[in-house]
Amino acid sequence: MAAAPTRRPTVSHCFDGAVLALGLGLFAWAVVAMFRHGTQGPGVEWLAIPLIAIIARFPMLLDRGAGGIEVGFDSCVLMFLLCTVPPAQAIVLWSLGVIVTQLPSDKRPASKSFNIGVGLVGGGVSAAIITGLRGELGSPQELLAVALGAAGYFAVDFLVSGISVALEAHSSLRAQLVQPGSLIAVACFVPFDSLGYLGAVVNRTSPWWVLCLLAVPLVTLLVATRAVTRGGEHARRLSVLFASAVRAQTLSEPRQITDALVRDARQLLGLKTRDVVLRDAPPASGEIGARLRDGRRDRWLVAPSQLRARSTSQADQTALEALAAVSSDAFARLRLGEDMTHLARHDLLTNLPNRGLLRDRLEHALLMSRRRGSSLALLFCDLDGFKPVNDRFGHAAGDAVLIDVAQRLRDCVRESDTVARLGGDEFAILLEDVRPTEVDAACERVLAALGTGALVAGHQVPLGASIGIAFGETGSSAEHLLRNADMAMYQAKARGKNRYVQYERSLGRARVQRLELLESLRTAVAAEDLRLVYQPVIQVDTGRIVGVEALARWTSKGMSVAPDVFIPMAEESGLVVALGDLVLDLAAADAQRLVAARGGPLTIGINISAQQLREPAFVAKVEETMLKMPDANLVLELTERDYVSHQAPDLDAMTYLSERGVAFAIDDFGVGFSSIGYLQDMPVRIIKTDASFSSAIDRDERSCALLRSITLMGQALELDVLVEGIERTEQLEHLRDHVGAPFAQGYLLHRPMPVAQVVEALRADTAPIDVTDKVTAATPA
Repeated sequence: MAAAPTRRPTVSHCFDGAVLALGLGLFAWAVVAMFRHGTQGPGVEWLAIPLIAIIARFPMLLDRGAGGIEVGFDSCVLMFLLCTVPPAQAIVLWSLGVIVTQLPSDKRPASKSFNIGVGLVGGGVSAAIITGLRGELGSPQELLAVALGAAGYFAVDFLVSGISVALEAHSSLRAQLVQPGSLIAVACFVPFDSLGYLGAVVNRTSPWWVLCLLAVPLVTLLVATRAVTRGGEHARRLSVLFASAVRAQTLSEPRQITDALVRDARQLLGLKTRDVVLRDAPPASGEIGARLRDGRRDRWLVAPSQLRARSTSQADQTALEALAAVSSDAFARLRLGEDMTHLARHDLLTNLPNRGLLRDRLEHALLMSRRRGSSLALLFCDLDGFKPVNDRFGHAAGDAVLIDVAQRLRDCVRESDTVARLGGDEFAILLEDVRPTEVDAACERVLAALGTGALVAGHQVPLGASIGIAFGETGSSAEHLLRNADMAMYQAKARGKNRYVQYERSLGRARVQRLELLESLRTAVAAEDLRLVYQPVIQVDTGRIVGVEALARWTSKGMSVAPDVFIPMAEESGLVVALGDLVLDLAAADAQRLVAARGGPLTIGINISAQQLREPAFVAKVEETMLKMPDANLVLELTERDYVSHQAPDLDAMTYLSERGVAFAIDDFGVGFSSIGYLQDMPVRIIKTDASFSSAIDRDERSCALLRSITLMGQALELDVLVEGIERTEQLEHLRDHVGAPFAQGYLLHRPMPVAQVVEALRADTAPIDVTDKVTAATPA
């Protein structure tokens, strides 16, 4: 809404009215006197009326901010008239010129009427002085009388205008009269009016057209006077704008910028008693304003223009717009700083708080929990099954899943809780002022929300989370709490994933031991300090050894470390790629001895991880291995989970190697996420049934029937079937008589053994195995 105009004081109205009434009275007297005594015939003096209107457009402005006083130099025409025609006629012509000047102007009616009154009163005073003191025409006394008449007019105009502005603006008369430009105005006013006397002298002695020569000095003086006035005003405005621009770069809060803007606008416009306001509505009639853009909404900087002199209103508008632009730039700088701070404290992808901001909130939450005696909990969430999304569908799809997960996590907790992304697929949730039961409920909600999986490129991808919980009392700082929750999360993964585990001190010791063991494994792989054992594979109908499976073994600090301990550790840490390369090298080094002992082709199976298949250098590594073992048939074995779960391998690499003679086998077939359909698409030649299927084939007809079905399916798909876990004679008998699987492996047949013992077994392998014989003698490995 537009601000209501300030009501003028009654005394100001009365004073202005009195001035107008006095001026009109003088005008009426002059009209009567002119008709009583007659007038001088029409001449050049009647051109005074339009000339007054022209010269009045170039006043000198004396501005104290609360109001402006215009000192016009049109009184030089008055001097000309008083020295050319009778006083009454001169006053009438002068009055008409003043009225013609004021009526079409864009000032408010009160200002117009006041200016008319001042002009008429000033003209009457000047006429009285010149008439009373003027001597003979062309004498020095006449010139002196004109100078005093001009000074009298200026004094009346300046004093009466100053009183009017002081009354209306509630300021002192001294403040209005004592101004830096006052002396300049006086110095310019008298010479200007002297031009009028000079014109009268020329008119007496020369043709009327000679008066046109006076236009040159008249125009020069008007332009110069205006330039001096406007130059000072522009310098003042530039000084305010420069100071405002410098100060705006030091302000750090929006409120400071708006307060400084209003103060600078008042100083810029010289308004001390009239408010400059910020509002939503643009300036109304009688106001000036500029749009302010603060980045959130546009507002208007508005100031009243009623008391601004007409000659500076447009300049005030321009200056106000420049000031608003300076403030808009300051707001833009603040917004840029806020954006940079936000980016530094938040995750770019999900817009969640990052690790740094979470750490700060954790420290504050710990402090408040101690002060209030409340509890807090930190949940460390690591997604299960996310990495294959990136590997299979690309990082863009992975980013979309992370954004979706972030929203699901926010939906699982309260508004007051903090959900942060720590990096990769790791998230954290800070729960303040909670009970243990509420923490468990929050974990259940998270697991349920993520358990629905994610739809990626038309495929339903399984998701889960391993969650570690650390309560505030278990950590004295944010870093301790994060570390404890991280340890609990790894324990959740070790216990089977997709669950939550609360931190205990024992987990810390186990975590340290695990890290030490991982570092030892890393060192052992780098030093090639691992060995291979081989478990033979037999052909069921002949009992002959047709192949071996290479198995990695590791001894740390004199103690054997179980493969189901260090192999998952290598997979989680990414060390499995280097470990797999080492196994390929060791197997290639033993291949020549094994083939020679066999006396013919021999199949060598090597277990690999899906991570190896995704490595760009893996194909070249396998080709290099094949060159080192030309007489052996290389079989690469992957578990079924690597095939059909979220760990899907690189099919292009598999197809390429298959075309070059590498056979692929599915290990532990039947216990993963079995789907027979994938066997038609994968370049697979062998399926190895899990040992659980053969464990009861001699006791349970259903187990035997199931294993027989798997064998028949493999034969239908032209796949070789290898049955694992043959440990008893009865199992081998059922395998021969009822299942029909061509190949078998198990402790009844051969245990895993070092390469030297395998060589001996191959050399001795010349006759079918008698099921009544004892298990092959071999050093347990």
